[in-house]
Amino acid sequence: MKISYLNSSIFLGLTVLSGSVLAADTAPYNYENSAGTAIFKSALDQVKLTSPDGSTKLADASSSDPDLSFDGYVTDDFRVPSGQNYMQITHEGASSSRMEFRHLTDFNRSDTNTMEGTIKINSTSDGLYEVTVLQVHNSDSDNIGAPLMRIAQIVEDGTKFYEAKLRLSACDKDTCDAEYDTYRWLDSSGEPTVATNQHRSFYVQVKDSVVTMKMDDIRGTLMCQSGGEYSADHCDDDDQEHTNSSGDHVIDSDWPEDGFFFKTGAYIQDVGTTVVRYKSLYFDVEG
Repeated sequence: MKISYLNSSIFLGLTVLSGSVLAADTAPYNYENSAGTAIFKSALDQVKLTSPDGSTKLADASSSDPDLSFDGYVTDDFRVPSGQNYMQITHEGASSSRMEFRHLTDFNRSDTNTMEGTIKINSTSDGLYEVTVLQVHNSDSDNIGAPLMRIAQIVEDGTKFYEAKLRLSACDKDTCDAEYDTYRWLDSSGEPTVATNQHRSFYVQVKDSVVTMKMDDIRGTLMCQSGGEYSADHCDDDDQEHTNSSGDHVIDSDWPEDGFFFKTGAYIQDVGTTVVRYKSLYFDVEG
């Protein structure tokens, strides 16, 4: 009887432990922190989530279709993992594919519009050298093509760092070779070796035709290429034409006044898999 009782106790203990380990993930829209605050609800009320090829809305704050609602929407690729405090996106796909949030409101480049997030690119598969997590796009993408701004994690010679690309001209993508300003966040020795294995606080604001980009409250440094190498020392006065005295990017006059919008998520340049985690996501868009 004692042995039977002991075995039953062990079985019950393992059952309880197994149940706690296998507890269900939470829909990000419904997740509440320890203070009872649904910390992702406000952001998700303003966006749609698109499928890897961009053709399908997985969830959409503007839809009246309950099957597209963020409320209760949780999958292996979009969830708050059991026992964790972050929203996680997992994307596996071909090159130039994505799983992203698109803010539903377009804005004017002269107004004040902001996107902030505490974000970590948790993992990338071998051979995946660039993952874009934050963008400022324009709705005339059929003609312009590339976004105005994108911030990506780059893998170069085994080193991971964050880089911002700002497109200079909004010239037609079929008739011109687009040029870019490159900004990188540097370490104390001036090298682009920012530790990426932690959540970083990103801040992007478009105001008065200027794009401000900060990571952990620090602006990136304008870098210019010479002989295949990027360095701030390679930048001359002409290269700094679109960078003001604060280190922010001045939008070229040939970009439209209206039609800008924010995107964030996982956009991969190469075939592979990436996991992106958010501890916070915030939008302030005038529209």
